[in-house]
This record gives sequence, C-alpha cells and structure tokens, in this order.
Amino acid sequence: MRTTLRQTATERKSSRLQDSVARGSANKSSKVRGQSKALSGQTGHSSPKKVEGTKLNVDHYTFRVFWSPEDREYVGSCAEFSSLSHLDETPEAAFQGIRKLVKSVIGDLTRSGDPVPRPISERTYSGAFKVRVPPGLHRRLVIEAAEEGVSLNRLVSAKLAFHLEA
Repeated sequence: MRTTLRQTATERKSSRLQDSVARGSANKSSKVRGQSKALSGQTGHSSPKKVEGTKLNVDHYTFRVFWSPEDREYVGSCAEFSSLSHLDETPEAAFQGIRKLVKSVIGDLTRSGDPVPRPISERTYSGAFKVRVPPGLHRRLVIEAAEEGVSLNRLVSAKLAFHLEA
C-alpha cells in the first residue's frame, strides 16, 4: 500500500495543518489497507481553536465518501480536514480509513500543541453573512425582490435554498 503527499499551488499559500503532522499521520495510516493522502493546505474556513481539557469525538466531524473515476476507488474525505483523504476499494473501507486518519491527526495536533479544528456540527451560526456581488446583479435582485413584494434578504435566501435543494 502507498501513501502519498501532494500539494497544489493554491494549497501552498496558507497552511493551518502542519505538514510534518500530516505526513506523520499519513505514514501511520499506510499500515492499514487502502491509501491515505495528507495534503498541505487549509483545514477549513473557521479558525481552528486549541482544545484544552475537551476530548473531541471524531464522529462529530463531517465525512463524505465518493467514487473517484481517476483513482478507480472510493475516496473518504473530511470537510474540517480538507487536506486529508483516504482511498479504498469499498465505500465502507474508505469511510473507516478517513475516520482513522482524522483521529490520528487530531492526536498528533493535540500532542504537539497545535490547534485542532472544531467539528462543523459543534459550531454556532448567526444566520448572517455578507456577500459581495457586482452592482448590476445587486440592481437586478433588488428589482426582482420589489416585483415579488419581498425583501432582498428573503429573495436571496430563497434562491440559495432552491439551489441547494436542486
């Protein structure tokens, strides 16, 4: 079994997950069936926080398994650790592989005193975020909202919800 480390130009710009920690965890996971990859790059958009006195539950993280036509295997990934992936022959094995890899990286980060990203499921959200759009689009949306008799916020929220459901 082979473990690889790869890095794109975009991922080189900022790294919250220490390369040495990622490499160490990826190499540890190479003892299991399948392939794990540790990619240098951001671990998410939310600032990682040091977790003191709290044991994180790996099952609270956001995992996804999908088929990769290029690799001809299933890929297990974790949203909070976007630099990690695990390849395997079955979806179940890919899930178990990424779960084990994330658990290992959390342990390494904790031992080295580095920040550990909080699971998305444990974060709180205000329900508000700012989006910058071109002036022409802003005008079109304001007109559409006025024609429908709703606020701009309500119109954009409905459009986002529809797009996510489609």
